[in-house]
Amino acid sequence: MSVNDYLQVACRGAPPAELVRARQLFAIGDYFTCHEVLEELWRATEGPLRDLYRGLIQIAVGLYHAQRGNLVGARQVLTRGLRRVEKYPNGCLGIDLEALCVGASRYLAWLEAGALPPAPPLPVWRWCVGIFNQGDEESRGV
Repeated sequence: MSVNDYLQVACRGAPPAELVRARQLFAIGDYFTCHEVLEELWRATEGPLRDLYRGLIQIAVGLYHAQRGNLVGARQVLTRGLRRVEKYPNGCLGIDLEALCVGASRYLAWLEAGALPPAPPLPVWRWCVGIFNQGDEESRGV
């Protein structure tokens, strides 16, 4: 099995509970705690998904820096996170990576242009259709 085949198989797996929790934190703008949850998952992971988790951590940290007014740090870390996450196929572990990367790229472009008002919408981390049905998302707080 090639590395790409191994990645495709790994991406088809169900999202671990920590990833579901991290997405909930991301959705409410708690980027610091999101990064902490993802870091635990990243440290415990071997194989092709490890770099995806690292990229998600970096996107969360970049947004945390922006919240705190550290625009230089936000640009640097968002750039690194995007580079990592963009390597993965859309739908990996059920994440709509395309939407996340588009939103993060727009936000990064705004930061690079000087972060003048109005700010673009914050990036959205959502699940692809069919990963959780509507009732599951609501009952799990997703």
